Amino acid sequence: MKNLTPQTIKMLVLKFAGTFGSSMLSFAIGLYILHRTGSALSMGVTMITGPIVSLILTPFVGYVVDTMNHRRIMITAQVTTSIALVLFGFGFRLWPAQYYPEMIALIVALQVTDNFLSTTLTASLVQLFAPNELQRVNSLNQSIASLAMFLAPLMGAMLYTLVSIDTFAFIEVLFELTALVAIFLLKFQPFAAQSPVEAAEAQESVWQNFKTGFAYLKSQQLIFILTVSSAFLNFLFAAVNVGLPYLLIQTMKMTNNQYGFVDSGFAIGMFGGGILLSMLKMRSHPIKFSFFNIILLAILFTFTGLPAVLRWTGLLSTGYFWIQNIVNGVLIVLINTPINTFMQQVIPHHLQGRVFSLDGTISQMLAPLGTLMFGVLFDHLAAPLLFGVTGIVLIIFTLIVTGLIRRSHLYDKPENQVPAAAN
Repeated sequence: MKNLTPQTIKMLVLKFAGTFGSSMLSFAIGLYILHRTGSALSMGVTMITGPIVSLILTPFVGYVVDTMNHRRIMITAQVTTSIALVLFGFGFRLWPAQYYPEMIALIVALQVTDNFLSTTLTASLVQLFAPNELQRVNSLNQSIASLAMFLAPLMGAMLYTLVSIDTFAFIEVLFELTALVAIFLLKFQPFAAQSPVEAAEAQESVWQNFKTGFAYLKSQQLIFILTVSSAFLNFLFAAVNVGLPYLLIQTMKMTNNQYGFVDSGFAIGMFGGGILLSMLKMRSHPIKFSFFNIILLAILFTFTGLPAVLRWTGLLSTGYFWIQNIVNGVLIVLINTPINTFMQQVIPHHLQGRVFSLDGTISQMLAPLGTLMFGVLFDHLAAPLLFGVTGIVLIIFTLIVTGLIRRSHLYDKPENQVPAAAN
């Protein structure tokens, strides 16, 4: 964490303010809907609204990010977010009985602005930092986001008992304005003059622009493999998202406090993983490094049900799962951050908006299916068995993918070479 440049500090302030504020508001909205309706279906509608909006927006986000000024997009997104929060706050005070449609409308508005902001920010890092600084910046961003997600429920739970939901929205405005100030202070380096190809793409329609981005994604074998692998990994990781709470609460009979303690380990691990990776200098290709850590994550999967099989006591099993969640969090950072950095370094800047938008959408497409499938499986099969099978499937899949990459010599291709990380 030493020698942070002013540019890095501004980026971390932007990341923390945006993540902490939105996570705290999401926590409050979830609690409010659950308490008011008592319906899992009502909660489920709010959870699937975001992914549906993201899917619809995919072609438009990529087009806007690749053809318009990044700073203006980010400023517009932040201003729009603040306006939506203010409108929701006053609307809730005037028509409190209409809270559910008002909250759905707010979720849609925030998802739209977040899609534009997050994709633009990812595509802008090559304007904000030198290529050999990207790994460190991405790692620190992950750490600060994890810290924000860890603190948000704690602060949200405390504030929820003190203020109304509309006040939450007004508090969130303060965080969004803090992020807006950080955006204004960031120094964007201008891109080189457009090539004839880039100029021609800028004149394309939204659909033509989207097809160009998809064609690029398909033509880059390594990036395409990474996108598909990410989708499958998210599909399998649904076993943890669904199965771990089921195992801890239904099978292991943990108390709410024990479960909350175990759950905190994941954010702690992601925070520590980001700090660790920010200090590492990559000695091998970043994708090799990521797949090695996927193997470690898969091995950890296979032992998730061990305390249930051995019938460990509450204290021992709580400590085991807490440590496992910490390691899970570290490994997720060591998997995702090198891949994100690699893509930022090798994808041409005029295509990054489309490719990152596509990559994010494809990567998340199988997650709801995984949640549904594992939800059914955990109701009918033993949790330790399911975790063991999931880990073995992930190991086999990873070995097949890494073997395909090696046989095709994709690591050695010029377009897949990256600069060394900064010290």
